[in-house]
Amino acid sequence: MTLNLQSILHEAKEMEQEIVNFRRIFHENPELGLEEHVTSDKVMEELKQLNLDEVIKIGTKESVIEELSLLNETIKDTHGPTGVLGVIKGQAGPGPTVLLRADMDALVVNESTDEDHIPYSKGFSSKNDRVMHACGHDAHTAMLLGAAKILSKFKDKLSGTIKFIFQPDEERGCGAKIMCKEGIMEDVDAVFGIHVWKTVDSGKVMIHQGPTMASVDNFWININGGGGHSSSPHETKDPILASSEMVNSIYRMHDRELNSVNASLVTVEQIESKADWGVIPSSAQLRGTIRTFSESDRNYIIKRMTDLCNVTSQFHNLECSFESLNVFPPLNNNREMAILAQDTVSDLLGEEKIETGDPIMSGEDFSYYLKESPGAFIFLGNYNEDKGIIHPHHNPKFDIDEDILHKGTALYISLALKFLNNQ
Repeated sequence: MTLNLQSILHEAKEMEQEIVNFRRIFHENPELGLEEHVTSDKVMEELKQLNLDEVIKIGTKESVIEELSLLNETIKDTHGPTGVLGVIKGQAGPGPTVLLRADMDALVVNESTDEDHIPYSKGFSSKNDRVMHACGHDAHTAMLLGAAKILSKFKDKLSGTIKFIFQPDEERGCGAKIMCKEGIMEDVDAVFGIHVWKTVDSGKVMIHQGPTMASVDNFWININGGGGHSSSPHETKDPILASSEMVNSIYRMHDRELNSVNASLVTVEQIESKADWGVIPSSAQLRGTIRTFSESDRNYIIKRMTDLCNVTSQFHNLECSFESLNVFPPLNNNREMAILAQDTVSDLLGEEKIETGDPIMSGEDFSYYLKESPGAFIFLGNYNEDKGIIHPHHNPKFDIDEDILHKGTALYISLALKFLNNQ
């Protein structure tokens, strides 16, 4: 059989029910990041039945502990290496290497038990209390598994190497970092990822040339003064007043000092301070997020927030410290790879299925792969009002239009082949 785009779509359609079944198995058994043991074992089991050159677990207990420690996370016995790598080496001749990525982790969400929620009414909703696939990673894993199964049948027709990475812990931002540190990107010439997306109509595909998703930094501002009686504020160093002024200063700095043409965002998400009636507290903490699409804007915001802390400390005669943690770098699609992806979608599904859109303020750890090799991150539309699939990501009623799954599988395959054949 010839490996052209229409035959690929036909092959994916032929195994549609198997891909749907994979998705339902993963949906029913969701696991949190770096605890995806059942999921990765299932992926390993399926890949080992194929004509692949390599199927291995990726990561070590030490690398997992190292990344979680950076986030001050409690290390659990269930945390461990759960990444899975499959490799096909084409037999038709040498060529470049392309990597296809899917993420496997779920979220701390209680899945809906409403009868109009399809996974519940059809009997494949989450078996695990307060854990749910509410972002589509079950679909990504199923689609890529389908792609590996189809491509393994045509190994003799492939020139070059295709890697399949089933990655843990995207939500917390540790997974891709661990995969990269383990060396999976060392020989990769291009990398592609797909995410089902809430705001794009089912079956359409959104691709950005350039800025795609924002960097994410979490920040903490700790303010320590000297508390006292509420009736005698002149005898205290009031962290509440300092906190209020700090919030206003942050927003004023962002709105007046950064070029509004370049999208960025600073949000104070929480102000925490505890005291009883009649007491001015001794301390307060501000927590929030910084989102940008450029490293220069990100660096400027962090520097200026540090400056504002120093000014606040001097003006109010108290201690004010700033800390930040970079969770994701900005995700910027390589323009050449984005154009290749658009051409692929046009040839596979039709030019009318391509959408463009504004960059997205959410973050994604796929950005770590793009720091290593050129590539593109692509959004497969999942919004279907007729089926009631209208709920946003991370919502208890989030669901997948299963009619798009075989198209996602075909898109993974086509992206790999388009890149290998163009080199």
